[in-house]
Parts: sequence; structure tokens; C-alpha cells
Amino acid sequence: MSALSQQNNKRIAKNTLLLYFRMLFSMGIGLFTSRIVLESLGIEDYGIYNLVGGIVTIFAFLNSAMIATSQRFISYELGKGNLHKLKDVFCTTLTIHIAIAFIIVVLSEVIGVWFLNTKLNIPSDRMMLPIGHSNYLYSYLL
Repeated sequence: MSALSQQNNKRIAKNTLLLYFRMLFSMGIGLFTSRIVLESLGIEDYGIYNLVGGIVTIFAFLNSAMIATSQRFISYELGKGNLHKLKDVFCTTLTIHIAIAFIIVVLSEVIGVWFLNTKLNIPSDRMMLPIGHSNYLYSYLL
């Protein structure tokens, strides 16, 4: 084995051990904080917290995937230097983003409200916003 290959193997082993340590540390922090959050919120509110967190995570993943895909195609056309194709790609990605946003809003309003009212087991006192909040967006859910 050459010296460069041996040095690369050591670097790979060191990085692997550091990644395992980081993963174990993150897992420990996650388990500790989830216990504290569960004690603070209670069972029902913790379930609602996880439900909302899951939905936010799904939308964040979809958003980052759409952004990365759009940047890839736009960067490719920028590299080629063809401005006409770049305009077409931009208009297409903008149209796709608007269409997906429209589809998500429609599905959220139709399926989301149905799922919220029929399938989820959320106490009725948790469905209303606290008194003093002036957000009427969810008042029609009940």
C-alpha cells in the first residue's frame, strides 16, 4: 500500500468514527428532548405537535426537492448560454411550482379538512384557538 492510500484510509476511518459519534449524540439529544416535551405538553398535545411537525417536514422536503430540481435545470441552461431555452425552463418551472401549490391547497382543503373532522381523534377543546387570538382561518373547521 502506498503512503497516500494509507493516509486516505485513516482519514476515512476517522470520519466514520466522528459521524457515528455525531449520530449517537444527536440521537441522545433527541430522546432526551422528546421526553421533556412529552412531559410538558401531555399526551394529546404531544400527538398534535408530532402531527403538525410531520406535515411541516413533508412540505419542507417537497419544497427543497422542487428548489433543487429547478436550480439544476436553470443552471444547466445558464451554462449552455441559450437565453431562449433559459426563459422556457424558467417559465416551465414557475408554472410547475404554481400548479403544485394549487394542488396542495386544494387537497389540503378537501382531504385535510375531511381527515381532520372524521379520522383524527383530537379533543374539541384543542380545535379552537385560545380566546384573544384573531385568526378566523380555522373557525370553519368546527
